Amino acid sequence: MSSTFYIVKLLTITTCTHLLIKYSCPTIIQLVLNTDTLITHNDPALGIGRLKVLGRVIHSLEEVGYESVHLYQDENSSGGFETHSFLVALKSYESRAEWYSNEAEVNIRLHQRIGRSESLKFFDSPTMMKYQIPPKSVETVFCHGDDKEDECNNRAFDPELVNIPSTQLSVGQSTMGEHSGRGIFAEKDIPKGSAIGIEKLSLSYFIYPSSHRITMELYEWADEDEEDYVQEVFESVNAIVAFSIGYGFWLSLLGRTHSTVDSGLQMFCNHGCNSTYNYSAKGVDGNEADIDLNQPPDWIDQRWWGSPFSPALERNLRQMMTSGDVTNRDIKKGEEILCNYLGFIGVAAHWEEEIRGLQGQCDGTELGEISSYEREKRM
Repeated sequence: MSSTFYIVKLLTITTCTHLLIKYSCPTIIQLVLNTDTLITHNDPALGIGRLKVLGRVIHSLEEVGYESVHLYQDENSSGGFETHSFLVALKSYESRAEWYSNEAEVNIRLHQRIGRSESLKFFDSPTMMKYQIPPKSVETVFCHGDDKEDECNNRAFDPELVNIPSTQLSVGQSTMGEHSGRGIFAEKDIPKGSAIGIEKLSLSYFIYPSSHRITMELYEWADEDEEDYVQEVFESVNAIVAFSIGYGFWLSLLGRTHSTVDSGLQMFCNHGCNSTYNYSAKGVDGNEADIDLNQPPDWIDQRWWGSPFSPALERNLRQMMTSGDVTNRDIKKGEEILCNYLGFIGVAAHWEEEIRGLQGQCDGTELGEISSYEREKRM
């Protein structure tokens, strides 16, 4: 049976709407398609058999420039409960930030559009949270594709990797200089090619795009005003900013800038200056002392992590944002584990500033974010 598609929404205005949720989308086209095709685990790859039309539609959306495509399946109550598939195509990569709105944001937008005293029979914020993660069957069928091997094999949990649990680490004064703060050390010998703390990956701390934006707006506002009540706000927000910068890293994988802090002791991993790092992401090389300040490397653009339609990426977002590092040599018991902070720079616009900051920390002329914050609190 061939698939039938219906255009639910085709919008070209500056504030786009999918269902009842506003999406900010400057000069983009939002497209929502409803299809009677329901994907199951027994289906072949997209573009084959009864998924031939669906595969072609997704491919065509990618070809004409839609930068983020999502598929979800839901029940439709008209004429009885039937499950339908919906394709949501976003012309702007930034619109991903709206697709990944958190539950509180969705509730606010619903109340703005239908009122606080009203409700919908078949849609609410938990339903939207479900839409953000495609069914396992969609990932399975996607990964049947001949050209999806790399994308589907990179799902954070590599069964062939040796994992060193966080219990085999300790925290102490870093060996990287007087102002380097805390560091993490191996309690046992760690072989080359090992991952560390995989069991903690999904517990990492995330600040999603909207929360990140609000936090930074409050920080910049409070930093410029000396009123007492404003300074109280600044002290609170400053702690969050120092935490997210000093112990975490910023990305744009979700469309706009957001931040992630590793869970557990991994957050204390210091930068290995002058390429002395022994724990880094595959393919992320370079020395902060002589790397090109004007040319951010390709790895910063998270769009290469997956194709515009990538249920494999969507179902493993949290793990993939905090995974990928392995030891690049044997590490002896008692040795400090050092990371490559070049791989933690996830926003191209911040590249030069971040590199200059690392250069200053490595030559001792500049404090790191946490050391600077703690010094200010002692004054």
